[in-house]
Amino acid sequence: MVNHRFLAFAGLAALVLPFVAAAPTTTETLEGREVFSFEKWVDSIIANPDTALSPEQAIEAWTASTNGTSSETLSKRAASCASMANQAYVPDAVVCVSKLASLGSQACVANAVAYFWTHGRARVVGVAGPVAKVSTTCQKVAQTAGKIMDQCTSGQFTGGQLSNVADSRMAVHLVLPV
Repeated sequence: MVNHRFLAFAGLAALVLPFVAAAPTTTETLEGREVFSFEKWVDSIIANPDTALSPEQAIEAWTASTNGTSSETLSKRAASCASMANQAYVPDAVVCVSKLASLGSQACVANAVAYFWTHGRARVVGVAGPVAKVSTTCQKVAQTAGKIMDQCTSGQFTGGQLSNVADSRMAVHLVLPV
């Protein structure tokens, strides 16, 4: 008996594997298959931008790896996810995250509130916590935004807030620009 589900998955895996093999961008497995991670993708950009997936390839890999799954099954939530009305469009969010990751160790400074990058229907914002000014690298902001995407993406929309991975005095928000 031919298992049509397996054949369909194998065909999809054959299409996506060349993209995923370009850089380590997967994390946990879900029912025996690898799940794409935006946070790991940012790490691959930081490690070697020449071999990292492009934003378009990252979207394709994410779409293929999450096909048929809900965001709740992909990871435990640590981020505070935004309401649907405030969520960013995934392809635009990927461009923002990619741009911030490519800025290297350049400082991203929040004097109360700072708009770090806006593209289309996505914006990455830094909010200084108990102090008036917080500085971290743009790569750390990108990693935090990638983590938000891993935890708060549903369909073509994503967004939320999470403490910066490098400095908890800064919250990173991924939102729809207003």
